[in-house]
Amino acid sequence: MRTIEIRKISITALDTDAIVNAANEGLWAGGGVCGAIFKAAGHQQLQEACNEIGHCDTGSAVITPGFHLKARYVVHAVGPRWRDGRHREPEQLYGAYYKSLELAAARHCRSIGFPLISAGIFGYPVEGAWRQALAACGDFLDRHKELPLDVVFAVLDDEVLKEGRKALKGSGASRYKIAERNDWKTVDMPRQRETFILQRTFTPTQMAELRRGNVPQAMEDKWFWFMEGDSLFAHRSWSGFCIYRIDFKPEGKHLVTVNRDPEQYGGTDAAEDAENLNKLLDWWTRDSYDFQNEWLAETLDAIHKED
Repeated sequence: MRTIEIRKISITALDTDAIVNAANEGLWAGGGVCGAIFKAAGHQQLQEACNEIGHCDTGSAVITPGFHLKARYVVHAVGPRWRDGRHREPEQLYGAYYKSLELAAARHCRSIGFPLISAGIFGYPVEGAWRQALAACGDFLDRHKELPLDVVFAVLDDEVLKEGRKALKGSGASRYKIAERNDWKTVDMPRQRETFILQRTFTPTQMAELRRGNVPQAMEDKWFWFMEGDSLFAHRSWSGFCIYRIDFKPEGKHLVTVNRDPEQYGGTDAAEDAENLNKLLDWWTRDSYDFQNEWLAETLDAIHKED
């Protein structure tokens, strides 16, 4: 799907194809993130694999199996210790992320989980650590458009999480961000509502596109949608009104809740809403959602109906 996401979760709980260990040059088991990864993977097995490699330079990374982890691989990335920012620290931190991504891609990983490297006991300032992390990941995805690689940052500290989400929104990597509720104005579904069942199947690729969501880039872009768990919320961009909620079911019979407040939405017929929603889902599950062509298609539909 090619996304960048920041979650409040332990890195050892991620089900990504690879996770990244904030390592030291000697590749020894340490504390913090490193210690947690060694413990979850199986300390002896992971240490033996690291011993076979022996060393990793600061600003680079190496890879081992994940052993008992959910992840198939552990990438051991060595970030710099912070001194004053004038001893190649930004360059080395960027390099640790970029090399990690190269190693994961070479093993056909479709997802990778990172901690915020060097921002713990190595003392790298959090704001600067996020800046290098997001720059490296964004640049890698930009340069490897053929790779279906998702990037997840696993963070436990609320302030670090907040700083990371702020940095992602303001960075060049923001185009890879997954839409979240607080990315746009929203008004909850009113009490005047109706439900119906939408029968439709989706491929994993289509569901991935829906999970990416859409944050409007212009007011002409009519929809802001995002997913929380297995529920999709579709809001009008200019008003923030929630028009549809879709609770996806594995058997393909999805529960749709539709807004029936006449001051917020003009639809009154479930069959017509199902037809309109299917058209929207056709647009939203394409490789690249194009709101301008959606406008054009709806205009042509209206002309045909008048004829």
